[in-house]
Parts: sequence; structure tokens; C-alpha cells
Amino acid sequence: MATRTRVADLRTSPQVPQGNVIVLGGGIAGLSAAQTLTAAGMQVTLVEAEASCGGTHRSHAIGPYTFDVGSIFYEANARLFALAPGLKEMCPTISRQQRRIAPGGELLHYPLEPREFLRRRPLELLLALLDLAWSRLRVRRNGGLDAISRKRLGRRFFESTGLRHYITRFHHVPPEEVSETFFFHRMGFIDKATRLRALARLTLRALFSRGSVANRPRPVLHVRPREGFAPLFERILAQLRAQGVETRLATRIDSIRREGSSFVLETDSGTLRASAIVSTIPLATLHKAVFGTSCGLEALDMTTLFASASWLDARVGNVLFNFDRHGRWKRATIYSRIYPEPALPREFLAIECTIPPGGEHAPDVIFADFRGHVEGLGLARDLALEGHTRVEGCYPLYRPDTEATLRNTLERIAQAGIVTVGRQGRFEYLPTSSGVIRRVREELEKAGLKSPADGPPASGVRA
Repeated sequence: MATRTRVADLRTSPQVPQGNVIVLGGGIAGLSAAQTLTAAGMQVTLVEAEASCGGTHRSHAIGPYTFDVGSIFYEANARLFALAPGLKEMCPTISRQQRRIAPGGELLHYPLEPREFLRRRPLELLLALLDLAWSRLRVRRNGGLDAISRKRLGRRFFESTGLRHYITRFHHVPPEEVSETFFFHRMGFIDKATRLRALARLTLRALFSRGSVANRPRPVLHVRPREGFAPLFERILAQLRAQGVETRLATRIDSIRREGSSFVLETDSGTLRASAIVSTIPLATLHKAVFGTSCGLEALDMTTLFASASWLDARVGNVLFNFDRHGRWKRATIYSRIYPEPALPREFLAIECTIPPGGEHAPDVIFADFRGHVEGLGLARDLALEGHTRVEGCYPLYRPDTEATLRNTLERIAQAGIVTVGRQGRFEYLPTSSGVIRRVREELEKAGLKSPADGPPASGVRA
């Protein structure tokens, strides 16, 4: 087992100032790492391949509309707000209304609603409950997503809720070919809701509560500024620069090597030297830069469509998931419901569809599929494609043997003396910005750095 190199233990060459650290990547993880290292007394240089920071969180202005890539929701105590003064005040508040299209086209609460099970015919419900009891006793976990999902939900519930369809659509392979890691990280709500005590509470709520959980008051959340992500990340970057962080934007890394006790980065704009490197860029990209070879890890790219409509059904809320048997898309975010603008006569929304490894970005095909699906269900009229983008490496693809490959990759990178942090940097499922920042600080502390106070705990909001 390799021993992780501690940043504090790295000796520097005469050409490299002691405590000089390069942070690779200007997403939330990289910005948080730069802040933490600066607070610990390090001289930090932030290197980002794009011309602006934010990682996958980017906004696109098309005509009168502003669309996004990346989740826009933040809990009231989000750790992101501690990266610069005034961030929270920049972000308006809304109530998130999440719905899903269930198999057959019915609109239901996302992710699951207890009462929907009681609406089944008595014999169907009895068979499903017996199947659930049998699955709890007889299904054995084998490291795959299918087994853990059937054990927790039973085969009938797993399929009838549309969860199996959604998982298959997300990964482009059936649940049998996906690691159960996805269940515990990406499906955290289902994990908690299907524990025995939680199931008992849900059953009582379904039996005695009135009305749908979808109609209950929801916690108020913050969303990115109305103008888009740019003002948010520009303020964070300005704060870091004021604290002494040097930034190298629009700088792409060609290779990384060790020379004695220092690191040498060859980039498309020159050579950089440092006594330590903290990486938040995709692990596969880092491995290629250091060793010149592929590490074998796979990630899913995503096609994001930007669309408008003359009308959308009010029942779809402001975030809509596809659990139906039909349609290639997985989620739609309706910005006209989050940032209402009376002067705009049309609704506008972004639609996401994952791309399998080696797959093509085919926006026209995906849009035609989406339009046929939702207009066929009577949920939209007069849909038009306004624009599109491809986002690389959005989601780690965890197959049953991925953990071993990941462990070996992280050990090899650690032996090279590079510290990896963040969602992309460690190939982790971290669905919230607060979770990303928390994990960054944990990994930096393991590397021998003392981080500032962690701040408020993270909630379960995907941000």
C-alpha cells in the first residue's frame, strides 16, 4: 500500500519557493482548495484550462434566455457561500418542485411518493409487498446495483416506479452492470428511505396522511444569480486574487514530471514549477499528464439541450425527471419557473441526456426524441431547440470492477507525490457543492495541511 505524500513534508529545490503549490482546476473543488491552502500560509497558483472558473457550472445566454450546465440549487447554509463575501445575497430563493414521469406517462412526485403504492389494486399491492418481504430475506448483495435495489425495494417496486428505467437511461447499461456504489452515493435518498425504520414511517404516512407529498411546503433553496453563474464565480476569483492567489486561466496542461523534489508543469503557455501539486481535474486527465497512459476509468459525458416552448403543463414543476419507459433524456430544468420573466412569452428549459463512453453528441436526435415524448404526453406544445452543448466527464461510470481500478490509480498518483481532491479529482459521486468542499478539506488535511474551520454542515440538497 502506498503512503500518501504529505504536502508539508515536500522539500523544495532552490528554484522553487517553499510552500509554492499549484492547484489544477478552477471548479468549486479547485477554488475551495486554493482558499484553504492560502489560509494555511501557502503560495498558491491556480491553473484552469478554460477562460473562466466554475468547472461544469456554466451559463449560456441565447437571445433573451439564460440556460445552465450544472445544478443551480444551494441550501441556505451552503459551504460555497463562505468562499467570498456577499455570495448568498446574490442568490435568490425559490421552492424546488420536483416531479417525475412514471411508466405510462403519469406525473408523480420525485423521487418516490408513499401514497402511490396504496393506489394499486389490492392484489397487485399484496403481491408487491410479498415480493418486498421475500427480497429482504432472500436477495443477496453481489456488489451490483440491481441486487441492492431489488433487496431494498423488491423487484416489483423497483420496476413499477420506473427507477430501473431511469438507472438504465442514466448509465446506458442495465443495473446489473453498475456497481452498488451508485446506490449509496447517487441514490442517497432511496438508501435512507428504504431502511426498515424509514419504511415503517413511510407506510404510516401513506396510510394516514391526506394529499400528496408533492403538495406539501418545500424548504426554500437558493439558486444561482439571475444573470447566470459568472457573477458568482467572478466574485470568488476576485476574493482569491485579493488573498494573493495567482491565477492562470486558459492554460492547458501538456505534461507533469518530477525534477528532484519539485514538480514541473509543461503547459501551452509555458513552464510552471512548484513544490507541490493539488489536482481537482479529472483523474483520467491527470493520469495521462503524469504517466502518458490511460488509467482505465470511464466517465459519462452529457448532452445538454437548450429549448423553449409556447406552453408547459403547470404540473411538471420546475425540475422534471424521466422515469418512463420512453425517451432518452433524464432531467429537464425549467428556468422560466425559477426565474420568471413576464416579458418573455415562452417557457424555457434545459434538457440533459448522458452520452455513453465513445458515444456521439447528437443534439438534433435527442431533441426530436424529447419533443416526441413530452408533446405526445400532452405536457408541452411548440417546443423549439435554441442551442446545445456537450459537457465532458460529468458522471463517473462505476462498473463492478471500477473500485479496484480506482484504488490502483489513486495509489499510483499518491506515489508520484500529487494530492487529489474533489469530485473529479478523486472520481467520486459528490452531488452537492457543500459535499465537494467538505471532501476537499478532508483530503487536504490527510495530506498534512491544516484547513480553516469547516463551517456549517452540509445538507442533502443537490447543488
